[in-house]
Amino acid sequence: MRTRFILRFDDICPTMNWRIWRFLERDLCDLNIKPLMAVIPDNRDRELMVSTPGVEDFWNSVRFWQARGWTIGLHGYQHRYLTNMAGMYGRMARSEFAGLPREIQEIKLRNAIRIFHDQKVSPEVWVAPAHSFDATTVSILSKLGVRIISDGYAIYPYQDAEGVTWIPQQIGRFRKLPFGVWTICCHFNLWTEAETDRFRQDLRKYRRHFTAVTDIVKIYCDHRRNWLDLGANRLLELGIRIGRPLRNFRRTREYASQLHSAPAAPVATEDES
Repeated sequence: MRTRFILRFDDICPTMNWRIWRFLERDLCDLNIKPLMAVIPDNRDRELMVSTPGVEDFWNSVRFWQARGWTIGLHGYQHRYLTNMAGMYGRMARSEFAGLPREIQEIKLRNAIRIFHDQKVSPEVWVAPAHSFDATTVSILSKLGVRIISDGYAIYPYQDAEGVTWIPQQIGRFRKLPFGVWTICCHFNLWTEAETDRFRQDLRKYRRHFTAVTDIVKIYCDHRRNWLDLGANRLLELGIRIGRPLRNFRRTREYASQLHSAPAAPVATEDES
């Protein structure tokens, strides 16, 4: 019943923030934490072009991570949003896959997996950009041999009737939780120095709670959801959906308070300008 954390790093690509990543990578290796690395096969998203190392260096790093026992995830194809569909979980109304015809989705997924195989990397888990995909995406992935999905609202992983293992992704930062398996989704490209330092401290604080995707799959490969799971999962989903706008409102209110309390800048007169 002990709480377990899976670390998931999204938007892994040749142009990610390598300055921050090198600090995180060193800590993960020192602490023997094995995260899920969501790798974009052919990034075309300009917002993720933070730095410019060589592509060869990048794939050498991916092979190094996999050799250490880290899990490599298939994070879409080009990370380009083509529809305004929210998909199965409705977190964001944009998608690289949801709503596209089956033949188009299959071409994109085959191209993505081919890039991995050409680089001698095995994609083990599906991680959808913007958490947006549909039942067609899941069907094609299963056909192509990717039968683990990192997404959804649940307290524990489970396997569905089609043999697909679902490892839920519920939170974006460390929390004290009484039980369950929780995936922490990390986007470090724009982290400040303070955010990076706090995360590194949390790695040590929660180190005994970390687990790896491979271990979780072994434990929950035969777990099916019952009525108790479904009820708990529904409550969790509602809590997350309600909590997100509340947190955003709280941040906005705090920011407005800071603006009101800040001293006003003097207004220049015509003589001064």
